[in-house]
Amino acid sequence: MSRRQALGGLAAAAGLGAAGWTAADLAMPRAASAAPTSLFPKGVRPTRLHVVAESALSRPERILVATLQGQLARRRPTGGEVPGIYVDVPGVGYEVWLADLADRYGIDLVEAAGAWDLVDLFRQNGAHGEPVDSFVVYRQNEPSANVATTLAGLTGAVAVEETLEPVALQHGMRRLLDVRGRDDRWVMENYWDDLRHGVAIEQKPDFDNRLRDYATMAGAFMFFDGNSDFRTQVVGALDPDAAVVGWGDAAQGENAFVSVSSRAGVRTIPADHARNLAPLSGITLNRVRQQPAAHPPRPEAGTHHVAFLITDGDNVQWMLGDFQSSANWFGAPQRGSLDLGWGVSPALIDLAPSVLRWYYDNAAHGAYRDRFVAGPSGGGYLYPSMYPRAELDLHTERLADSMRRSDLGVAQIIDFDSLDDTDLWATYLKRRQIEGLIYLEYSRYDAGRGRIVWANDKPVISARTMLWEGLSGADEASVTATLNDAGRDPSSADGYSVVVWHAWSKTVANVKAVVDNLAPHVKVVTPDVLVRTVAKNVTR
Repeated sequence: MSRRQALGGLAAAAGLGAAGWTAADLAMPRAASAAPTSLFPKGVRPTRLHVVAESALSRPERILVATLQGQLARRRPTGGEVPGIYVDVPGVGYEVWLADLADRYGIDLVEAAGAWDLVDLFRQNGAHGEPVDSFVVYRQNEPSANVATTLAGLTGAVAVEETLEPVALQHGMRRLLDVRGRDDRWVMENYWDDLRHGVAIEQKPDFDNRLRDYATMAGAFMFFDGNSDFRTQVVGALDPDAAVVGWGDAAQGENAFVSVSSRAGVRTIPADHARNLAPLSGITLNRVRQQPAAHPPRPEAGTHHVAFLITDGDNVQWMLGDFQSSANWFGAPQRGSLDLGWGVSPALIDLAPSVLRWYYDNAAHGAYRDRFVAGPSGGGYLYPSMYPRAELDLHTERLADSMRRSDLGVAQIIDFDSLDDTDLWATYLKRRQIEGLIYLEYSRYDAGRGRIVWANDKPVISARTMLWEGLSGADEASVTATLNDAGRDPSSADGYSVVVWHAWSKTVANVKAVVDNLAPHVKVVTPDVLVRTVAKNVTR
C-alpha cells in the first residue's frame, strides 16, 4: 500500500471523508534528506528565523510550534526568503547559538510574539508557497502526543492538543486527523513502511517541544514504551547501524536499553532535551577544524604523562544547553590554565554544525589547550562487543568519515569486559582516521587500571583512575597520589595515565586541584597527544 493510500484509509477511519477531504489532500510534502555522507537528515538553511521565547508558550503551544518548525525546515527553497522558527531559551546555550547564526551565517532574526502569530503567518503565506493550514489533534500526556508528531511528519500538518482545537479552527486551520487514544504500536502497524528507518526518535510523550521539530522535519518515528518487547521490536526493525535520537528508560540503568539496541546494531544519540535541531541542522559545514594540537613531547626518562578526559561526551542535549556557560565545564574560569580533554558527539557535524564550530573556535589554544575526542562509543552510545560485526564494520566506516569531518582522531569506548578483544578494536583501528581508543569499563570506568592493548599497531588505552564523587579512590587526594606514584618509564604502559572525571559530580576546579598538586615529573597533556605519544614510544 502506498503512503497516500494508507493516509486515505486513515482519513476514512477518522471520519474526515465526510468533511470533504480525500487521500489526495493528505499527500506527504517532500521529506528532509541526509547529507551525502551522513546518516542524519538535515533541514533547509534558513535566511530568516522567527524567534519566539519558550517561556511565552504553553506546553501545548510548544508542541504546536515545534511541529511547525519541522514543517518549515523540510521544504526546499525555490528562491527568495527561506523562513524558519527558532525557540529561544535564555540562560543556556540556545541564545548563544542564535546570536552565532545571525553573526556568522547572516541569518535575519525577527521577533515573534507567540504561537498563533506564527500560525497566522505560515497559514497565509506558507513556506515556499505551501501553506501550513492543517493539524492532527491529540490528547496531552498520552501516547497520542507522539503519534501526532509522527503523523505531522507524514502529512505536512502540525500537532494540536485537544484544548487548542477551537483556537486553531478560529485561526482558519482545518483538522486533518484525530489520533486521540492511538499509540505507537498503532503507528508501526499502519505506517512503518512510510517512515524513515535509518533514524528514529525515542521521546517521552510528556516532553513538549524537545526533539519534536527534528522528528517532524525528518519524517521519523517518535516512540516511547520503556524497556518493553515493543521497543525491542522497533529497534530490531530499523536499518543496520541506525540511530535512535533521544533517550530510553534508564530507571534500571542505561544499559537496560542500550544493550538491546546494541544487539540490534542500533546506536543511541542522547538528545531527549534538545531543541531547535531542525533549524540548526540547516547549516551545512563539510568540515570543521579544532584549534591546533600540541606536538607530542619527547618523553624524558623518569617522567609520567597524564591526560584528563570528561565523561558523557556523547550527550548532544548537554552540548546545546548549559555546557558552554556553566562554571563546572566549558565556562569554568580555570579553563585555559591546564590541558583538558572533552568528549563530543561526531553527530553534531550534521545535527548542529554551527555549535560544533563555536566550541572549536572558543577552545583554549595557548600554552594550555582544550582538545576534543569522540564520545562513547564513536558515532553514538553503543556497546561494541554486542554490536553485530557487520553492523559494527558499517558503523566504524561512517564514524571515520564523521570524525574526519569533525577533526577528531581519538574515540572513547564504553563496554563490558572487552579490553582484551583486539579483533573487536581492529574494526575501529583499521580506519585511518582513528588513531587510538580510550577504553572505559562500564563499571567501574577505571577497572582496566591503565592497561594498554594494541590493534593495527594503534593503542587502546584503559583509564587508570577517575575523579568521581562518592567512589573509593576517586577523590582528588587519591587520584593525585596514584599519579605521583605511577611508573616513570616512557617505553612502558605504566608511564601513561588517562583520568576520566565524572561530568555530573566533578568540575574543572576539581581537575585543577589535582593538577596543582602533581609532582614535577608528572606531565599533563591532552588525550590525543597522549595517544600519539604512547603510539610512538611504548614498546609493544
